Amino acid sequence: MKQKDGQRIWRRGGLALLAMALVLAMLPYKQAAAAAVQKLPIGYNDELTNIKAEQSGDALYVPLREIAQKLHLEVGGTADKIVVSGSKHSVVILPAKQSAVSGKKTSSLKTYASEGRTMVPVSLFKGVFNFGIAYDASVPVIRITSGKQKLSLQSFVEQNRAALSANANGGKTGQKPQAPSKPQSPKPASSKPIYLTFDDGPTAHTNELLDILDQYGAHGTFFMLGPGISAYPKSVKRLVDSGNSAGLHGMTHVKSKFYASPASALKEMTQDNDALYKATGTRTSLIRTPYGSKPYFTQKYRDKVLAAGFHLWDWNVDSEDWKYKSDHQKVIDSILKQVDQQEKEGIVPVVLMHDQKATLKVLPQVLKTLKAEGYTFEVIQQNSKPVNFWHDKR
Repeated sequence: MKQKDGQRIWRRGGLALLAMALVLAMLPYKQAAAAAVQKLPIGYNDELTNIKAEQSGDALYVPLREIAQKLHLEVGGTADKIVVSGSKHSVVILPAKQSAVSGKKTSSLKTYASEGRTMVPVSLFKGVFNFGIAYDASVPVIRITSGKQKLSLQSFVEQNRAALSANANGGKTGQKPQAPSKPQSPKPASSKPIYLTFDDGPTAHTNELLDILDQYGAHGTFFMLGPGISAYPKSVKRLVDSGNSAGLHGMTHVKSKFYASPASALKEMTQDNDALYKATGTRTSLIRTPYGSKPYFTQKYRDKVLAAGFHLWDWNVDSEDWKYKSDHQKVIDSILKQVDQQEKEGIVPVVLMHDQKATLKVLPQVLKTLKAEGYTFEVIQQNSKPVNFWHDKR
């Protein structure tokens, strides 16, 4: 598979990653001011807004007040001390000191004025307020998401292709306009979606898995067991707050107990959901049954459990990381080969891995390779079309 241009750049993080997020996203102010500025359209969830971002080098800046209003954030304070507040988090921006204060943490924050507006790095809204940030350089466009979006980035780009194409060549300042080029067929979005899923957690290794995902700007869906959620509530809260998706895997992971009856299966998923709610204040409809849904999760089980509003997920790429815990390269090669096959067949890969120590040795190379091949690591949403062995789309 070839590496394609214009890969999506995903960066997410919680408050603890604010400093890192801001440093990665910014260039020195003098450099930003001196370089030619390219204006880029901004999308919010599934809407293409009229707000423009500015790019100089690798830095992406957005107009503070316009974006804050779109994201339903409040902006107050003075010109020297700007306060941006959401329902849970806030940040104080000090333009004169080129810094920001969130909680007890002070970080460098480069800002500048453009056409009378205060411009700030778009990563500010990720680092403090946990919005998702996606950048597709092939269009180009910046997309900010709150978790309520229904379209993938690729679908968003295709839906707004005409408007984005109109912006593509007309948004640069500080440079001579280029001569019109011959019409070309629009290029497809460069990124390819893939779902990474992790079963049997959370464990003592969950935070390390999240660290690796953060390092590569990736996210996953965690199908978790109720006792583990109760044992590691902070890890579960972190994975949810940092943009990963939570799913249910039951309580016992014991075949004779979970599959004792349709009622027992439903009871385990309901109890698991209660544990998730206690840890995070949220519930989910996403489930994965122990050992996969075939052959045990038959029609009568599905009718009972899915009628309660749950959505059943299996996988189409089996890492077998549970089987080859010491042969890391075998697992890596197997994942990449299976993903390649799914791509050739036009199927979005859903990769099964496990929340365990051995996965820590496998995940970095998998992420590095797939990211280089243009994949973007998306999370399963509660309204995503289910992928399961029974082809049950409920």
